[in-house]
Amino acid sequence: MSLILLVDDDKDMLELTRRWLTKAGHEVLCATSGREAIECLSAVHPDLILLDYAMPEMNGPDVCRALLADDRYKDIPVVFRTGIDDDESGAVMAELNPAGVVSKSEGKNALISAVEGVLK
Repeated sequence: MSLILLVDDDKDMLELTRRWLTKAGHEVLCATSGREAIECLSAVHPDLILLDYAMPEMNGPDVCRALLADDRYKDIPVVFRTGIDDDESGAVMAELNPAGVVSKSEGKNALISAVEGVLK
């Protein structure tokens, strides 16, 4: 069983995604902000971080940059989950080189497939 840190400021999306991942056989730890996600890492070392791109205060790219700058966390794969599809966010994600990007509009099957592809 893999441990996934799921980060999303939308509590309904967080709960729905948590259920999907749990039913797929993963253990899921949830955080509702980028800062909370970073704090969680002091207690756990997840196999994957599923990270919302757009969040207030500390967005997904900021979290990813913090992870990459810290030797303790830089090897944890990050998959961005986003509803944003524009050139600017695409360029930011390309710069950060995440393990994957999944659109929120793609739904359950695409999400589980992306997660399984990274964890195998």
